Amino acid sequence: MPIVALVLALATGAAPDPPRQPHTEAGVLAAEDAWVAALRRRDTATLGRLLTADFVDTTWKGARHGKAQVLASLAAHGPQPTELGDMSVSLHGDTAVARGLNTIRGADGSVQARIRFTDVFIYRDGAWRALAAQETLEQSAL
Repeated sequence: MPIVALVLALATGAAPDPPRQPHTEAGVLAAEDAWVAALRRRDTATLGRLLTADFVDTTWKGARHGKAQVLASLAAHGPQPTELGDMSVSLHGDTAVARGLNTIRGADGSVQARIRFTDVFIYRDGAWRALAAQETLEQSAL
């Protein structure tokens, strides 16, 4: 993003566009990493740019949340040490499906939950944007 556009976006409170990402599996993984980083920081501006307007998350409890609900609930949740593993990405034109395992740890480092997930991305305006997410609880100590 040109510096003038960034300064203007910051001055007006508008979130700058997400960084450009390659139209590759590595680009999808970079989008996943940015998503996790935004969750850790409770950064609604970044997460808002990563999710499409019609994003829907189906949680491991079976609840469905749209983008507005996801962003509104972000500030209410405390940070949880999260690590993604067992990642795979398949590309289908401008659509990508990312699958992996989200391991959530407690403050003492113990595994609190393992959640399998599938995220669907679309490539738009030079970046991967999340269209849908679905989680399945694999293990829980909660």
